[in-house]
Amino acid sequence: MLLFDSLHQASTAMSASQLGLQVTGQNLTNAQTPGYVRESLLLETGTSRKLGNGTVIGTGVQVSGVIQVIDKFLEERLRSSNSDMLSSSTQEKFYTELEALLNETTESDLSSSLGEFFNSIDNILSHPENVSFRQMTVEQGVKLTNDIKRIADSVVSIQRGINTSINDSANEINRLVKKIDELNRNISLLETKEGHEAMGLRDERLNALSDLSKLINIKTTENTQTGSVSIYCGSDILLMDGVRNEIFVGGRKAESDDVVMAELCIRDTMTPLDVRSGSVYGLYQAHSQILGGYAEKLNHFAENLIQEFNTIYSSGQGLTGYNSVTSLAMIDQPELPISLSDLDFPVENGVFTIMVNNKPYEIRIEVNESPTIDPFSLKPIPTVRGTSLNDIASAIDSIDNISATVNWHGQLEIIADDSSTEFSFSNDTSGIFAALGINTFFTGTNAATIGINPTVLSDPSKFAASDGGVGQNTGNGVQLAAMAVASNLALGGVSIIEYYDGIVSETMLAGGIMKSVASSNSLYQQSLQTQRDSISGVNIDEETILMMTYQRMFQANSRLVTVIDEMLETLINL
Repeated sequence: MLLFDSLHQASTAMSASQLGLQVTGQNLTNAQTPGYVRESLLLETGTSRKLGNGTVIGTGVQVSGVIQVIDKFLEERLRSSNSDMLSSSTQEKFYTELEALLNETTESDLSSSLGEFFNSIDNILSHPENVSFRQMTVEQGVKLTNDIKRIADSVVSIQRGINTSINDSANEINRLVKKIDELNRNISLLETKEGHEAMGLRDERLNALSDLSKLINIKTTENTQTGSVSIYCGSDILLMDGVRNEIFVGGRKAESDDVVMAELCIRDTMTPLDVRSGSVYGLYQAHSQILGGYAEKLNHFAENLIQEFNTIYSSGQGLTGYNSVTSLAMIDQPELPISLSDLDFPVENGVFTIMVNNKPYEIRIEVNESPTIDPFSLKPIPTVRGTSLNDIASAIDSIDNISATVNWHGQLEIIADDSSTEFSFSNDTSGIFAALGINTFFTGTNAATIGINPTVLSDPSKFAASDGGVGQNTGNGVQLAAMAVASNLALGGVSIIEYYDGIVSETMLAGGIMKSVASSNSLYQQSLQTQRDSISGVNIDEETILMMTYQRMFQANSRLVTVIDEMLETLINL
């Protein structure tokens, strides 16, 4: 009887060693498979048996199961670190793109164009009678505006590319969540109904969860009874008990620019997904903060450059005057006060001067009249009285030798009565010229629309460097050149050049900080990955030793079976 018990023990041990060889073989063949979780054979002592004489003997070894060697808390931390790493690395990537776009390490950057433009005005001061130097200033102005628009257009192009990436991410999130849902069902079916460990399916699910964590921040919980996992993104549920929330792409206008930013939303509730990390969050930050923040500052710079330069420039005169001029701005209702017109730049109470053959004629602009006070409420009674575009045209038209009208486009047209008459503009304290686009250098309102007035493009002799009459001096040019270094209240008390240099410095500094953050997050993720590999990864040397151990175990028990067989044969033959 004892021999038969020993034979059973040896047979059980041989079966265990065979299963051990299979497990180690599985591990070795998947040693290089990404995301594979090492499997381990669990052995335990068989239940002891008591003989009739009271002797207790063992029943050998038995297999209690095959498990995955995994630390679920470490896996959760690793997924979180994946999200943080992809978020920072995505932002670092777009800082690098922006820095390359600014091109500040070369001589063809916007800072250089800005400096060269103002330097060219200095050259006019030294050679006021030479039209070639005014031509050079106009060309430098074209280069400057082209550089500003190139950067603005490129920022918009990158933002649109980001929107495409966000849309692709939404599709990938839906695909991964659907895949995990299907894996949940299959795992539950195998483990609860058929009683098998669905290790291959669990590995596939872990890989899908890892891929999902690279896109957005996720948290997971596992149902210990069914083996299925629920997925959360912040406070939002993506998957729970077989119910999936589909993601679609909505739009959110960023505060800093006019490009609508694509945003992940939950389809059923139409609310934004609670994204706080991952590559999608990095795309959000790149769109609204990195690129949008720079675009906002660039627009402020361009708007100030246009307004401040034109305000000074429009009160000056060139080497030649005008025979005709048409305002660039169009007013829909020229009969209404200027204060009610939708002009891009402000107009105030003040005066301006039109010089006809260098003879001055002053015209007053009344935009904001003092309101009447209600004696009962002591509150001002608003009025709509004030100078209209038609009023301005009538006042100019009353001057000898020139005519003025408002055309059907709503533009102010001023024309000399004959070819011997030329007119110019001076001493505008109201800002009406800059607002209407008369005798201005720059056109547009921001970085995307900035340009050069076609009049000075076609005739650089009209570059307004004088403030004492046509071709008289360079007083206006001195003010224009000084603008490069003059303190500007609208820019926080710094000059136009210092302001843009500050934008570049802030961008470079923020990019350097993000590079450090990305490097730190990458190192942390790598350290967690190393820990994970040490626990769940396959060590070929260890598996080889285990394989040899199971081989020896099988050989030893085979030898035991042979010995028992010989003993049984001997007993039978007695």
